[in-house]
Amino acid sequence: MNLGREFISQDIGRPTYKDKEFPIYVTDEFRFYRCVEFKDEFYGKTASELFNGNLRECNGRYSSLFPRQKLSYWADSPATARAEIKKHGAGNNILTFWAYDDASSTFPTLPNQEPLIILDGRKCGIQKLIDNADNNTKISHEDKQLLAELFKKNPDCLVYDSHAKKGGENYIFFEKGFQKLSLRQLSLRFGNSDGGNHNQIVCAFGADYSPLIKSYGKYFVHKAKVMMNNSYLKTEEYILRKTTLEKSHRKMQEKIQ
Repeated sequence: MNLGREFISQDIGRPTYKDKEFPIYVTDEFRFYRCVEFKDEFYGKTASELFNGNLRECNGRYSSLFPRQKLSYWADSPATARAEIKKHGAGNNILTFWAYDDASSTFPTLPNQEPLIILDGRKCGIQKLIDNADNNTKISHEDKQLLAELFKKNPDCLVYDSHAKKGGENYIFFEKGFQKLSLRQLSLRFGNSDGGNHNQIVCAFGADYSPLIKSYGKYFVHKAKVMMNNSYLKTEEYILRKTTLEKSHRKMQEKIQ
């Protein structure tokens, strides 16, 4: 066990366990960021819809590495996340997601409260495969065997170096790992010459990530104003988060008594 910090986006002093054979770590308390260029079609979509829309079928340049998988791309900081989309030609109207591993909250809202299982792609050859995929280099049979061996460990995500921002870290979350994430904040900023409009939807607050689960039902309208869709309070997701949050509160009360 290590009490240092293996990854930039992780809090210092968290217990980290490493696999004996592979660069796979089991740990918690992370901040993840993702930026996307804002489009008019995002108006009216709840924070929940926008957040869950980040998990998509892998049909792009990494499809040869992760065939038939759903992936979600995150970064260690807003600066790295912005640099990544700017590299691909994004404009200045940006939606920024700030997520955290739900189990690290004092009051978790998801039933899966296990720490993250992280594969460090920089220490096992996956970084090179990602770089090759960025350059449209085909994957070899030996590379496929390496990936198959590593993924027997069933990681939640893998980390690799960003080439868009020096010193930045990127994360690819697989579906299992994405289901361990919760949204802390959703920020919208329009980068007009006059400074533009901006606003945010807060779904958790404070150092202990105290949840505001009703906020997942909020959405943006024109001029970055925020509205609430009360129908979200009847969804399976809200009911699950509410039920789990109530259990978290009861556990805390039991500890105090």
